[in-house]
Amino acid sequence: MQGRAAIRSTLRWRHRLSPLPSAGESGLRSGSGEGSVLSGNVAPSPASHPRGPLPRAGGRLLLVAAGLLAAGLPALAQEALVTAQLGNAVEIVDLASKKILQSIPVPGAPAGIALSPDRKTAYVTRPEGHGVSVIDLDARRVRASLDLPGGPLGIGVNPKSGEVYVADWYGTRVFVLRPTAEGLSFEGEIATGQSPSGIAVTPDGATLLVANRESDSVSIIDVGSRRETRRVAVGQHPFGLTLSADGTTAYTANVVSNDVSAIDVGSGRETGRVATGQRPYVIALAAGKGFVTDQYSNTVTVFDPATLKTLAAIDVGDHPEGIAATRDGKTIVVANWGDNALSLIDPSSLTVTGTVETGDGPRAFGDFLR
Repeated sequence: MQGRAAIRSTLRWRHRLSPLPSAGESGLRSGSGEGSVLSGNVAPSPASHPRGPLPRAGGRLLLVAAGLLAAGLPALAQEALVTAQLGNAVEIVDLASKKILQSIPVPGAPAGIALSPDRKTAYVTRPEGHGVSVIDLDARRVRASLDLPGGPLGIGVNPKSGEVYVADWYGTRVFVLRPTAEGLSFEGEIATGQSPSGIAVTPDGATLLVANRESDSVSIIDVGSRRETRRVAVGQHPFGLTLSADGTTAYTANVVSNDVSAIDVGSGRETGRVATGQRPYVIALAAGKGFVTDQYSNTVTVFDPATLKTLAAIDVGDHPEGIAATRDGKTIVVANWGDNALSLIDPSSLTVTGTVETGDGPRAFGDFLR
């Protein structure tokens, strides 16, 4: 029985990391775009590009939905939108009941997610479908889609204008999209470093930050002129990018150098690093602490943002990837790719308080709680 289980596990990982027979890989967990190569003369798909496969070409995204405050902003997170890359769906998960409320079909290996400023619309990237889907969260259905070239992966929304920014994993650009009554319209491109991944926008909507995986850097971009004003050198292969609440400090998860870079946004310089577990993916901030998913260590590294000192390592599920904090700051939600589950962490006690089952391969790359 153990032998059969091991075979099933191996096939699962290989299906996820190299859907084309011609896609070579250096190891079972090389799907973060680290070390995979293309063999043969077959034209590359998004999971077998010469730059490396799109991270997790099969996964799941999650969105946490909640009630609205009197001011029109969402209250505490109670739902999660989980992109099921292998299942080609986005699932709405209720965190209180720990149940999947609905599965919304989204073809093309849905991966990244971002929410509109009013939290009523979700924008989901489809790396293998080459586009973005627009989901009406009240109606719980896809109401529009927009085709894009390259490998759309990371995604972010301007909190002031509502503009949508999509990173082209295969290029050196971010697409600028504008919400319309019909869905999204293409507005232009912004030049970045190589293989842009994580995206973040400052609270005032004036500055866009992009993690450039292949350039080992972060682009700081003026939204008004749509031009890069600074490029900050960070660790090796930055992927996830997170901003402090006031937008003055950015943090990148550097996948290959196994650390997190802290960046002073105003001066455009790296101010320090904190060591993590193996293959850090994304960072969340809550209760005065930083939390980093360590894909290969099956842990979440906890650090002090002020001192950049490691505080703890919390055991979670298999291959944790997406991570975010609920709006009250009392729960950290982690998407564990390997065992199809979400881990819920108390940021004060640093303990896992619950687990929520999901569909196949939860990804949750981006703003997935509301």
